[in-house]
Amino acid sequence: MKNLILGYKRGKNKWQCLQKALENCDVVTEDFDKIEGPYDRIYTVAESLLPLQATLEKKWGLNNLSEKAADILSDKAKMDAWCGIIGLQNLIPFSVIPTNPGQLDRFKESPFIIKPIIGSGSKPGGLNYISFKNKKEFLLSIGTSEFFTNNKTGWKDSEFNNRINQYMAQEQLPTEAEIWGPYYYVNENGILKNVLWVRGKVAYSQIDEYRYETKPVEWMSFKEQDVPTDIKQLANNFFERLIGSLHLRNMFFSGPDFYKWDNNVKMIDCNPRIGQGLQQMDDVHNNTMIPRILENKPFDYKKQIYWVMADLKPGKIKNVRDLSHLKEYLVVTNYKLKPGMEIPNFHHLVSLNRTALIITGTNESDMLKTYQTVNNQLQDCISYY
Repeated sequence: MKNLILGYKRGKNKWQCLQKALENCDVVTEDFDKIEGPYDRIYTVAESLLPLQATLEKKWGLNNLSEKAADILSDKAKMDAWCGIIGLQNLIPFSVIPTNPGQLDRFKESPFIIKPIIGSGSKPGGLNYISFKNKKEFLLSIGTSEFFTNNKTGWKDSEFNNRINQYMAQEQLPTEAEIWGPYYYVNENGILKNVLWVRGKVAYSQIDEYRYETKPVEWMSFKEQDVPTDIKQLANNFFERLIGSLHLRNMFFSGPDFYKWDNNVKMIDCNPRIGQGLQQMDDVHNNTMIPRILENKPFDYKKQIYWVMADLKPGKIKNVRDLSHLKEYLVVTNYKLKPGMEIPNFHHLVSLNRTALIITGTNESDMLKTYQTVNNQLQDCISYY
């Protein structure tokens, strides 16, 4: 079987783990119009490339992803609308693509977040994933900009295969909620399997007078039996309806994230691709997990993982001692800590100079203890002006 992986160079961590799992595999990260083929199976690790996968599948007679399904799965607004069609509207936060101020009246007294409808949260900048306490503060923040005019037509986004992008305003979910994120895989026969569960936390950071951020600061994996029963049932129901209605095959899913607070449950951000949590879990198990998932073989995680932002003291770095003894805990995509770098307040949120740790263990208690030890050792390696 000849396999094709579609992705971007910046997403190497995601496509590389798939590449290791597949035999007879080509990876294409640019010049997508020069793909010759044919291929027997396509895996896409960036949502904005799903329409390309659908086009190629149609050309080569494959039936894993239709053009309709690709359009829905790669557009947050269309995905939300589709969830309403298949009976899941009660799980979807209110959202709108605003082209005039009146469309934000729902948020006169409530917070919302601005998201691009195409692309993932890993691309910061501009208004991407910025939150506001209400409509008034948003309007004061954008001032006399052409936000609404530009949002009517959208813009060609070079970061995401030149797809036409727009901003959506979505109900802000509470940071104090309990957050559970599932990972699923649907195989060539349409059989659905949960392959990983993680629990997350998000933190709040005020950027300026009007803007703030809520970003993940940790994700910890758990055995399926430790996940709340109602969340597991909601996730299974969501994926059964989604996969059945769109006739999906041979596809990984990361998320959606289920937010649970008081008597409420809402979900956001279903990513139709392999996610960082599964990639990291595969890495710590010597790249043996994803092959077993693809081969429909049983698997068992001997280790759990804890991805968490380092809690570093704010200040300007004077010197960083050798960190080689901590190499196994430092996430490879971290920015390098070096003299002159400023570690601001809310280091884990508003600064690109962030440092994440990956901790392994058998249970939550052990991983929390290890994190504290490693974080202290990292902090001891940094001196400040």
